[in-house]
Amino acid sequence: MKKYRKYLALLFVCIAIPLLLFLIILITSLISSILLYFKTNQFVINTEDIYIACKIAPLGIPIGIGLWYLECRRLGIKMFG
Repeated sequence: MKKYRKYLALLFVCIAIPLLLFLIILITSLISSILLYFKTNQFVINTEDIYIACKIAPLGIPIGIGLWYLECRRLGIKMFG
């Protein structure tokens, strides 16, 4: 099991980081809409917010691979071998 630990970490990071980016973008747009509702009495959430979140979320994959590489170096795990 120890042998496959780095690959499980890679799988987790490549799935978790894009999901986190997607959720963070949606939550911040929802919070900004709620704040604007208190100010203008109009609740505005657009489909463009979801579209932008879907476009930015795949950027989490290279970020996740970079974090995985740095974590393996920090723990002293050999990348290939």
